[in-house]
Amino acid sequence: MSNTVSTAEETTEDTENRTVLRTKDLSKTFGAIEAVRNVSLDVRKGEILAIAGDNGAGKSTFVKMLSGVLTPTAGQIYVRENGVDEPRHFTSSKDAEKAGIATVYQGQHLTPTNTVATNIFLGYEPRKSGLRGTLLREIDEERMVEESNRLLQEIGFDFDPRSPVSELSGGQQQAVAVARALIRNPPIVILDEPTSEVSTTGTDKIIDLVRQIPNDGKAGILISHKIDIVVDVADRIAVMRDGGLVEVLDSSSNVDRMDIVAQMHKERET
Repeated sequence: MSNTVSTAEETTEDTENRTVLRTKDLSKTFGAIEAVRNVSLDVRKGEILAIAGDNGAGKSTFVKMLSGVLTPTAGQIYVRENGVDEPRHFTSSKDAEKAGIATVYQGQHLTPTNTVATNIFLGYEPRKSGLRGTLLREIDEERMVEESNRLLQEIGFDFDPRSPVSELSGGQQQAVAVARALIRNPPIVILDEPTSEVSTTGTDKIIDLVRQIPNDGKAGILISHKIDIVVDVADRIAVMRDGGLVEVLDSSSNVDRMDIVAQMHKERET
């Protein structure tokens, strides 16, 4: 867990001041299927908020609305700007990125034949100075390699940014995906099942990486069905079931893993 003031010790004002994103009755339906139902949740800087639930609980659909991949059927997303919660309507992932929300998707979405540096800077390639950059639009590949190397080392990985992604291990590829999200210094980082395609050894490094995210005041949202990881990493745990938010637990209160599992599987009350 990150070094933040525990929820029990915080005043309402403290909590409000740390809130960088919140949802109000956020919902998504696909025809007659209610994938997400009236989820109201706040996300705070300097902490990891985990969203736990079984497959079909609605957690991935919820995250896709935050990241601009899906448009909510109902409800609202608010992003804190200059101390004010501003309603935002995302029609694409670019809209979410402009609002300061970076997402590391399950499966990484990397281009395997390109280099690490190219993947990290994809869509944001720096240009060379002078006429070579402005007129000829030449990309500054040396800067990309240097910046990629610096960022990878900052998050605890050391491999050549000039290597093709196809030559990397699963853990290294996940590190590239995280570095790509962090390169623009976003205040909010979403990680969707970051250990799903990583070996046991790589999982430990990815968990360490996730723990670092709140250190400079960022807010981290971790999506995972692995309860041990959720409890070990998160400051708060939002449990989803059947598309709804069941409970938000404070990890500083010695959360019992079996309690989370019970909440995930308890039948919906009628």
